[in-house]
Amino acid sequence: MKNILLYILILFGLLACEDMETVVEIELPPVEKELVIECYLEPGQPFRLLLTETKDFFGDLDACPFVRNATVVLSYNGQKDTLEEAAFFNNNCDPNDIIPYGFIPFINQDSTRFYNYGSTQLCPLDYQTTFSIEVWDTNGRYATASTLLIPPSDIYNFVVDSNSSGKFYALLSTLDDIATEDYYRMVLHKTSLTKRNNTNSIPVARRPKFDRTLDDGGVFAGNQVTTASNYRFESGDTLIGTVYHISKAYHDYLESVDDAQSANNSPFGQPAVVKSNIVGGQGIFAFLSYDRDTLLIP
Repeated sequence: MKNILLYILILFGLLACEDMETVVEIELPPVEKELVIECYLEPGQPFRLLLTETKDFFGDLDACPFVRNATVVLSYNGQKDTLEEAAFFNNNCDPNDIIPYGFIPFINQDSTRFYNYGSTQLCPLDYQTTFSIEVWDTNGRYATASTLLIPPSDIYNFVVDSNSSGKFYALLSTLDDIATEDYYRMVLHKTSLTKRNNTNSIPVARRPKFDRTLDDGGVFAGNQVTTASNYRFESGDTLIGTVYHISKAYHDYLESVDDAQSANNSPFGQPAVVKSNIVGGQGIFAFLSYDRDTLLIP
């Protein structure tokens, strides 16, 4: 009898709660879209730039992100080079079109990135000159940034070793100049840097086995900056190790992008702000200065 009375009281309580339900509609203020620049300079390679814009959090994910008909000017050593827009055939921006995204992109030398603005002018090897980028679009937005070339840091050690089960780990290191403040990005790929989707012909970057940003403030053996994988490789695997010597701006950008992605994937994560060196927009403008080697596990 007591149980029946308890169930009746709970039922009445739930019915009473229905009247307490209130729908609250929150109007979010409009967010002004910003230009997003991603431009990496490589000595001896043509100038390339990816120009997109930010999206609203609840915006249409299928909307074309590429900024069309912009003026893009790269300046260095008294010279100005205007980058041309890639050839667009439609505005569908569908990666699965016969012509993916509706345009023929500019592709960098190792086919890991594509761009919608480019030039035939080759980037000079110049450690003294400041390189600047300026972008104007048809909506009156303007963004700019500048960067300097940093000398590459050679790979010091790229070795593998096995455990009792026959699995291998890879170690990658570079020598650091203890007199200067330096930043690095160390990346390890297996087999190749790129792959091709089944649905289109544009090569895309293959996910690395590790991709780590480091600074020389950590605890390392002498002046060696080192990172390593776990035991995940086998005899016959081909490994590609790359050591990038990067600017603080690029280091902070990479770290903040990782933080933002982690926060976005966690309902309990604190919002993270992407650190950018673009004035008037978002993104990164930096040199890619690196050493790369390939190792076949015996």
